[in-house]
Amino acid sequence: MFFNTQDRKIHFGLLFMRIGLAALLLLHALPKLLAGMNAWKSLGTNLAFINIGVPESFLGLLILALEALGGISLVFGYFFRVGCVILFIIFGLYTFNYFMIEYNTLTLWSLGLVAVFFGLIFTGPGRYAIAVKLEKK
Repeated sequence: MFFNTQDRKIHFGLLFMRIGLAALLLLHALPKLLAGMNAWKSLGTNLAFINIGVPESFLGLLILALEALGGISLVFGYFFRVGCVILFIIFGLYTFNYFMIEYNTLTLWSLGLVAVFFGLIFTGPGRYAIAVKLEKK
């Protein structure tokens, strides 16, 4: 039986969370990455309060690329904790942005994702990660 121990249930739950979050991140980031500079500038304009001295289109491209790479790291398990830290920071920025423009619904959703990524930093990818399987061989 697949779920004969509590340990397997926990690791399957982590796998389900990782794949679900990765799918959502990739569905959010990839179309905007492929849409071009106008989509990048739109996201960069929303996060312009960061003000690190780069053009808004480059900032949008950077955020979207980090989201996509974070989603890929969730799927495969490589650089899992680093990816979760980066996603924690990105969604923290989204939370701050939505809070400042008083968009309460998206503030709560992005704050929920901040909590999820913070928790995943400590739990790790689980046993059913490709990186874990390759390291055991």
